[in-house]
Amino acid sequence: MSAQLESNNASEDNNNSAKDVRLLLLPETSSDGNPASVTSRCELQKNFIDDLTLTVDVGHVGRKRVWRVPWFILLLCFMQISLHWIANECMQRRLIFKSEWTGEYWRLLTYMLLHSDYWHLTLNICLQCFIGICLEMEQGHCRLAAVYIVGGAAGSLANAWLKPHLLLMGASAGVYAMLGSHVPHLVLNFSQLSHRYARIASLCILFLSDVGFTSYHFCHNHNRSPRISLEAHIGGGVAGILCGFVVYKRVRPSIQRASYF
Repeated sequence: MSAQLESNNASEDNNNSAKDVRLLLLPETSSDGNPASVTSRCELQKNFIDDLTLTVDVGHVGRKRVWRVPWFILLLCFMQISLHWIANECMQRRLIFKSEWTGEYWRLLTYMLLHSDYWHLTLNICLQCFIGICLEMEQGHCRLAAVYIVGGAAGSLANAWLKPHLLLMGASAGVYAMLGSHVPHLVLNFSQLSHRYARIASLCILFLSDVGFTSYHFCHNHNRSPRISLEAHIGGGVAGILCGFVVYKRVRPSIQRASYF
């Protein structure tokens, strides 16, 4: 009797496990009973994973997926946060940009590693990550680094030309260079990019929000505390657009992207 009960229990367990496997293989349905919405969500999730990973050949093992890491953005943020903690007044005087920089060419770029306070640092770190991470994973470390460096140099030179009596610190020129470089990136790869309309909408909202905040700051605070360098912002943004058309490449589509996103 006990052996018969055990065999019945085992058969029930096998049936339940087979049922579970079948349920995993069946297409899911949404709350309204429409499997198409679930399929579209799965496609979006798959596109998101494909954007964050890269398929590589591993010899006799075959092909496998590896995570893409935005090393340039991570290293840049690490340097900016570290310098904000350890930089004393003497170090800041050696790294900040000023128009009397004859022979001290490092000032063209090192000013982007300095920030006036924690709010300034946090804002630029968040903008760098939001704007640059996907861009770096799609265009590569060296291309994004070239855009960032050219934009930073252009911002400092524009500030020295138009406002030579003002000192300059902060990563806004490099951030605007990355923001502007999204224009050539989208022009060259519009049909290959996932979430392309969402990208355009988010970048436009970000740009218009910054323009609105800057306009309010100029009208209400007369551009004081803090002093915003429009020259560096515009110089970095224009340099990012031009440099992007020169150094960016067409992204090879690894999968068929959804046409509606």
